[in-house]
Amino acid sequence: GRVYTLANNAYLTFLTKSYYQDETFYQNNYFLCRNKNCVDYTKVCNLVDDCGDASDEEMCTNSFKCTSSQDYIPITGKCDGAIDCLDLSDECNERCDKSIISGIFLKAVSWTIGFLAVVMNLIIMARIHGLSRTADPLLLCLTKL
Repeated sequence: GRVYTLANNAYLTFLTKSYYQDETFYQNNYFLCRNKNCVDYTKVCNLVDDCGDASDEEMCTNSFKCTSSQDYIPITGKCDGAIDCLDLSDECNERCDKSIISGIFLKAVSWTIGFLAVVMNLIIMARIHGLSRTADPLLLCLTKL
């Protein structure tokens, strides 16, 4: 069919004119994207950015938007125990009431272990590569521990 436009106050409506058994039908099958592109309504809320500006996915209740990748996953994938977003935003967020490490004590212990691992790796690397007197004084002090 052909695309026709009809003025309706401040809105522009896109209609498709179709013929079936000697009758004429007008259908509004298009979604107007924020960037002024038009997509078929079958492409709205389908977890794919068909508009190019994600306006066809923004107000959908059937999807969850990953924080860093901006990908959309089905809403059933949020807080289900399986990681669907590379940044873990579908599982580790305030709505799921989960975090990778919970509690201030465990967080402090993990930071301490991480810091000590870096220091110990520096010491090991310094001993392997034979630290000279011209090396950084901090590393020289660490190797004497």
